[in-house]
Amino acid sequence: MLNQASLFLALRYLRPRRSFVSVITVISILGIAVGVLMMVVVRAVMLGFEVDFREALVGAEPHVLVSKADAAAQSKPWPEVLKIASAQPETVSASAYAGGVLYMAVEDLQTGTLVLGVNPAEAQALVAKLKPHLLAGSLSLEPGSLVISDYHAQSLGVQIGDEISVYAEQNVNQAVRQYGALNEEESEEKKQAIRDQIKLHPQKLRLAGVLRSETSGYNGYLSLQTGQQLFQLGAEVTGIAIEVKDPQTVTTFATPLLAQLPGWKATLWTDAGESRLAAMQNEQTMMQFVLSIIALVAAFSVMNTTITVTVQKRREIGVLAALGSRQGQIVNIFLIQAVIVGLLGTGLGLIGSLLVLWLRNDIRELITLITGGQVHAVEGVFLSSIPAHIQPWDIALTCTLSLGLCILAGFLPAWFAARVDPAVALRD
Repeated sequence: MLNQASLFLALRYLRPRRSFVSVITVISILGIAVGVLMMVVVRAVMLGFEVDFREALVGAEPHVLVSKADAAAQSKPWPEVLKIASAQPETVSASAYAGGVLYMAVEDLQTGTLVLGVNPAEAQALVAKLKPHLLAGSLSLEPGSLVISDYHAQSLGVQIGDEISVYAEQNVNQAVRQYGALNEEESEEKKQAIRDQIKLHPQKLRLAGVLRSETSGYNGYLSLQTGQQLFQLGAEVTGIAIEVKDPQTVTTFATPLLAQLPGWKATLWTDAGESRLAAMQNEQTMMQFVLSIIALVAAFSVMNTTITVTVQKRREIGVLAALGSRQGQIVNIFLIQAVIVGLLGTGLGLIGSLLVLWLRNDIRELITLITGGQVHAVEGVFLSSIPAHIQPWDIALTCTLSLGLCILAGFLPAWFAARVDPAVALRD
């Protein structure tokens, strides 16, 4: 009966007929709703950026590249390494590759990139995940052909079918060393002899495909045979490219594998964006801290409502105390009020956040139109739309935090109000 009375009075205090408290109650509910909305939306969008970035790395970079740690050290021959890598339970595909830095030139335009030469029949998993990023051409990787990113294609001003002069990194390094020897030589005859020897020996490759750099990165791809010729490997290879079932477990995959391959090292797909992923996680931690402060500020609006009610209802509190109500029963009145405000604000905030996330790209488009910007300048590229990833436990934690802060904010002024002396309250 007393609980029903507490509920009745709590509802009565939330919607008085001739009082400004009802307006304050609405403001409190809206304050909590905005806080919850911001916490859910910002968390979902930031997590979406991280998820999309991880998927971009996984969708382009080879999961594991195994190569010799020291060319001079004794190690297993690559055919045996390929056999061991292929036999691993988590391996989807394993293929030999010939790679390195390749310098490219078309007339006076020059650029360079890391290229991987693979056998498309053996590296089917790698080629398959590159296909969604293909803008033009094909990924057949025929001998004498080259696939590069759109960034490098634009830098060179080339299109599908054009020829590109390429120089392997060892050719350029050798020419640099020869120029160094030329500067140190004093004899003019010997200088001329060195000049005659300096040649970059460019090779011509046909542009067969162009990849979207925003999603696939800046690596180039060619056939294994072409890579072996360019980097002067003969029958040798640079290493083994491995695709695994679960890209998130590459660390646990590589450790036991390297234990079977002394003299070999592994480069993981996570290495390419490790610093960026760590920075994203730090940003999320700091943003969560800032959003928690926003939630705390919203909770103060609940405290403000409770304080206002307790001040205005001071005489009624005195009457309740004089009639024999215990302090806990009086506190319950205002706690119920805080819970109701918290539930309404949290519910509205949750509904609003899901609506904002659903319409996030439309909202961005509207804001862009209002501000006079350009909407969707490049469709289909990485982050051309706002990403979002919702985790249920994030929603549960946010709602629990919001409701907990509301209860705490309502308890403190209610506890002080319940301790008032009935005689003093009635006299005032």
